[in-house]
Amino acid sequence: MPSVIYYIMKSIFKLLILFNFFLEESYGQEIASNTCDSTILTKKEYEKCISDTAWTADIIIKTNYIIKFKTFLLPKYRLIRRDLNIPATLQKSLQQLKLIYDTVLSKKLSVFQIEMDRNQKYVQPKAYISSLLSLQVFKFYPDIYAILLNEIHLDLRPKSTSEEQYLYKQIFDNTLKSIPVELYQKLSKITNELSIDNSKLSLQGFPKLFHGLIPDNYRSQCDIINFLLWTE
Repeated sequence: MPSVIYYIMKSIFKLLILFNFFLEESYGQEIASNTCDSTILTKKEYEKCISDTAWTADIIIKTNYIIKFKTFLLPKYRLIRRDLNIPATLQKSLQQLKLIYDTVLSKKLSVFQIEMDRNQKYVQPKAYISSLLSLQVFKFYPDIYAILLNEIHLDLRPKSTSEEQYLYKQIFDNTLKSIPVELYQKLSKITNELSIDNSKLSLQGFPKLFHGLIPDNYRSQCDIINFLLWTE
C-alpha cells in the first residue's frame, strides 16, 4: 500500500504543475483587472473586490522571488546538500521529522486555502494568489519553525495541540543531538551563507510567514534542520 508521504508528494507535484502553468500563461501579459459589480455584490464584497487591486504589485514581487529562489538559490546549494555524509541515526530522525512536517503542512495548507478564500468573500483573487504564493515556499524548502514549532499554531486553525507541539520539539531536539560536532560546524557555515543569499533575494519584500523575533541560536538550529530536511 502506498505510504502517506507518497500521496503528499503526489499532491505537491500536482500543485507545482499548476503553479508553473500559471507562470507560463501569465508571462508577457498584464494581470487582469477585477470585475466589481456593485449591483450583484454586497457592500462588503464590493469593497473587498475594489481593494484587491492593491495586491497586484505583491504578486509580481513574490513571483519574481520564487523564480530566483528555485532557479538560482536552490540549484546553488543542491549539490552541497547531496554530498553530505549523513550518519544512519541522524538519517532516521530526519525521516521521522520530514514525514511529520509534510503531513502537518498538507493539513494546514488545505485549511488555510479554504479559509483565505472564505474570509476574502471569494472576490479577492489577487490577495488569494499572493497568499498562495507565500505558502508554496514551504513546499519548495522546509521551514520547521514556521510549520511545527511556532506556538502560534496553538491558536491558528487548524490548531496544533500542546502535546503535538511538545512531540515536535522533542524530535527536533533529538535530531540536533544526532548531528556530529564536525558536521554541525560545517552545516552552520553553509546555512549562514544560504541565509545571506536568501536575504538578498527577498530585499523587495517577501516576509516569512509564521515567524517573528527568534533568538539567533534557535534560528540557526532551525536553519540547519531545514537544510537537512531538504532532500530534493
